[in-house]
Amino acid sequence: MIVTLGIEYAAKPRLEARKERILAAHRSRRELSAALTAIGLSATYLAIDVPKDADQHVRETLRVERQRQYERMREHAQAMADNMDRHAGTFHSIPMKIVMSYIGTVQGIMLSARTRHDKAQQILDLTGQMALILDGRWWQVVARVRSLWKFQELVQRSQEPSDCEKLSGAQPVPPQAR
Repeated sequence: MIVTLGIEYAAKPRLEARKERILAAHRSRRELSAALTAIGLSATYLAIDVPKDADQHVRETLRVERQRQYERMREHAQAMADNMDRHAGTFHSIPMKIVMSYIGTVQGIMLSARTRHDKAQQILDLTGQMALILDGRWWQVVARVRSLWKFQELVQRSQEPSDCEKLSGAQPVPPQAR
């Protein structure tokens, strides 16, 4: 009886707190994966070119839907940036830096002077690589390493000024300011 009471009062609170931390970390990782999917779907819709021979009514409908998808993409990017500490905090070392880099880069792209199509294409490319890095299976090690290299290349490319920014004279946001 004494041993049972000792375990109940000494060990159980720590075990419950640990369990809650683990569950919160898994929940945050699932939310990040869901956000990657949502922002990727919106970016996919925006990255598709509208056929030149499309009817005026179709063009107007697509314009309205594209505006809605752009707002969804913007909201998801902002939500990820607002919760960066929670999402990145569930990882350690290099994965934490990758998550922070992804979220910061997506937010920087959304704040840039690029066209919506260019923003969507860059975010789509980044999100595809990020999804494989985070959610890839253990037997996909080679593919995940390639995705990491491609991801780093895309992050570097996103820091270069786009054609729109060169024409408007806008300065790209430095990575440390993101």
